Amino acid sequence: MTTTKLLSSLFLVLAVLFAQVGVVAAAPLTQDATPITGTVQSIITETDTNGVTTVLVTILDNEAATRTVRLSVDTAVTLGLVTLNQTTQQPVVNETQVGQAVEIDPTTVIPDQTPTEGTVHPIAWLLAKFFGEDPSVVEGYHEDGFGFGVIAQSLWMSQNVGGDASLATQILEAKQSGDYSNIVLSDGTTLTLPDGTVPSNWGQLKKALLDKKNNLGVVVSGQGNPENSTDPLLTQQHGNGKDKENKGKGKDKNKNHP
Repeated sequence: MTTTKLLSSLFLVLAVLFAQVGVVAAAPLTQDATPITGTVQSIITETDTNGVTTVLVTILDNEAATRTVRLSVDTAVTLGLVTLNQTTQQPVVNETQVGQAVEIDPTTVIPDQTPTEGTVHPIAWLLAKFFGEDPSVVEGYHEDGFGFGVIAQSLWMSQNVGGDASLATQILEAKQSGDYSNIVLSDGTTLTLPDGTVPSNWGQLKKALLDKKNNLGVVVSGQGNPENSTDPLLTQQHGNGKDKENKGKGKDKNKNHP
């Protein structure tokens, strides 16, 4: 009888221990299952050397943080981010989803390969190619904490007044500090609004220097033209910007196309 009670007690203890281990093991899975939500900033299709196509989706979450995830074509189709060409069955980006809310199951996200020093973020590369800048400079802005949407806006602003990445750097630094009185154009004059006053906030700067189509979406889709803007300050005659040797914030990563 004593032996029976002892075995029963032992089984009970083991059952409790296994239950506790099961709860601990399940905890990370519950956390990983939290949906990825935000507003779609860009959608890009990529095909690797093996011919496998995936979809890169950049979203802006509720904390104003930018995040890029990689999805299979099937998952992207289900979410409405891409459609399939009826003839080739190749994915086509659904541009109407840019700016729309999305909820992504984290278990459908494809892990990226470990990044190497010779690669840059695909959005950084696209922005650099579009504006004729060094990809490492754009990557440097992102590493400094700026989202790609804001980076695109700063590059548009710089382009619209005849500047380059050195002017975009000043604009981003002004946004970070809140002081817009020290943005100097290539001709040595201080950047001012059309009425001659110095901008006091980011909203004023965007209103004065950006056209409605000056955004990240048109860069990614290839529909924009940085040399064709209706911005009111384009009537001002400025040079081609400061020496491009001073681009960015002193970052020289020698990065190449991913």
